[in-house]
Amino acid sequence: NTYSCSLLADSNMTPLIATAVIAVSWICSVSHAANTHVYGKPRLPRWSSDSSQSVHRYAHARNLGGNATAPLVLFASDYGAVGDNKTDNTGPLTAALAAAHKLNGAEVAMGQGVFKFSSHLVIPPGVTLSGTYTVVPSHDVRDGQSINDGTVLVPTEGRGKPCDLNCTDAFITVTENAVVKGLVILYDEQERVATPVPYPWAIFLGDPNGVYNTGKRADNAAVMDVELLGAWNGVAAVQAHRHYIARVQGQPLNIGVFVDATYDIGRIEDVHFNPWFSSKAPFVYYQTWHGRAFVMGRSDWEYVFNTFAFAYAIGYHFIERATGSMNGNFLGIGADLMTNSSVQVDQSQPMGILITNGEFTAFCDPTHTFCEGPGNDRSPVHVRVLPTNVGAVKFVNTAFWGPASQIAVSDGTGTVTFSQCYFDSWDHHLDATGKKFVSEGSPAISQVGGQLIVAECESPFGGHDDTLKHVVLGPGASKSIITSNILAGILSVDSTNAKKGAKVIVANNADDST
Repeated sequence: NTYSCSLLADSNMTPLIATAVIAVSWICSVSHAANTHVYGKPRLPRWSSDSSQSVHRYAHARNLGGNATAPLVLFASDYGAVGDNKTDNTGPLTAALAAAHKLNGAEVAMGQGVFKFSSHLVIPPGVTLSGTYTVVPSHDVRDGQSINDGTVLVPTEGRGKPCDLNCTDAFITVTENAVVKGLVILYDEQERVATPVPYPWAIFLGDPNGVYNTGKRADNAAVMDVELLGAWNGVAAVQAHRHYIARVQGQPLNIGVFVDATYDIGRIEDVHFNPWFSSKAPFVYYQTWHGRAFVMGRSDWEYVFNTFAFAYAIGYHFIERATGSMNGNFLGIGADLMTNSSVQVDQSQPMGILITNGEFTAFCDPTHTFCEGPGNDRSPVHVRVLPTNVGAVKFVNTAFWGPASQIAVSDGTGTVTFSQCYFDSWDHHLDATGKKFVSEGSPAISQVGGQLIVAECESPFGGHDDTLKHVVLGPGASKSIITSNILAGILSVDSTNAKKGAKVIVANNADDST
C-alpha cells in the first residue's frame, strides 16, 4: 500500500508553517490494491506507542499552544476487512475492535462496501465503530434493489432463532461509552414476501454477559445515523443508563426500539420507521398484526423527541417489566396506520407519560395492502389504557385522525388527560367484507375506569347527528371532567353506567345545541 499525508505539525514550527502543514492534511488519500478511500477531513490520532501500520497511517497534529489531540482512528481494512459481500468479516472486525480497545479507546472506520458477517460483534468500552455516512441513510429496496453507496453490514447469524424482549443476543452489542454510527445493517437473507423469520437484535446497547462491566451496565452507549433494513428487532437499550439513540431509520419488523432497566435519563430522537425493505403480503401482515415500533419498559425520565412509525400493530407500547415501568417526556411523536392502537399503556409510573405535539392515526386500510383481511379485521383505537395502569397518561396539543373505531378506551386507576387536542372522527369499523367502513355506535372515548380529563379540545366530526356519542362512562369510572371544548353537533356524555358516587363535571363546552 502507498500512503500519503505523513506530515507532522510540530510545536517548534512557526505558526505560519504549522498552519500550512495542517491545511495540507485536510485531504488524505489512501490507496489500496482493491479500492481507494478519500477522506475530506484529517483523522488526527493521539500519540501512541503502538507501532501498527494503521496507527501511523494518518497525519499527526498538535494544537498550537495546547496538548489536546483528536481521537485515534483505525482502518478496518488494515485488519483484513473486505466489502465484497462474500468475505466473512467477523474475524477482521473483532481484531480491529480489540486493537482499538487496547489503545484505551479509538474509532474503527469502515470504508464503502458490503461487509458480510457469519457471527456477531461486541464494541468494547470507549470504542466507536463508524461507517461512511455522516447523516442517517435511507434506501428503498422493496423491489430488491441493491445498495451501492456507503457502508453496509450484512449479518447472517441466528436466522430462525426466536428473539423477543427477554432475548439479549445481538449482531452488534454496544458497551459502556461505545458508539456505532454511520452505516446500514441489511438482513439480506430475510424473507421479502413470505412471513418474516426471527433474528437476534440488530443492535443491543448493554453488557448482558458482564464481559466488560460485572454489573452488566453499558452507561452512555449510543447508536447514531444507522439504517436497519429487514431487522427482526431493531435497537434495545437495557441497563444502558443515559443511552443515546439518534437518527435511526428503516424497517424493523417485530420490535423497533426497546428500553428497559434504565435508571438515569435515556434519550431517543429522530427515529423514523417506514416499510422500505418490503411491503409485500403476507410479509407485511406480520408487522401490522404483531409488530411494535417502540416498546418502553422501566426507564426513569426517558426523553423521546421527533419519532415516527408507519404500519405496525402498536406504535408506542408502555409495559410493566420485572424492573418496573416508565415515566417520560415525549415530544413531537407520531404513528400512522396502527392496526391495534397508536399508544397502549399497560403500566406507567405515578408521575406518568407526558405526550406533547403528537400525531396519531389508527385504522385498517380497506384495500388490505397493509392490514390483513377480510376476516382478520380489527377495530383500531388511538389510545388504549389497560386496567393494570396506575399512573398518569397526558396528551397535550395532540391530533388524532383517520378512520379509527375510537379515540380512546381508558381503564385502570390513573388519570388520563386530553388537553388542547384535536379529534377528527371515530366509529369506523370495517364490515364483514372488509371493504368498507360502517358505524356501530362507538363513542369517541370509553372511560371504563380511573379518572378522565378532556379540556379545551376540538372536534369537527358529527355535525348535527344527535346519536353521536362523545364520552361514555363505565362502572369503574371514578372522576370525570369534560370542560371548555369546541365541537360540531351536540355534546353527549353518558354517565348512566358510572359507579355510584362518581364525580362528573361537564361545563363550559361550545357545541351546536340551542
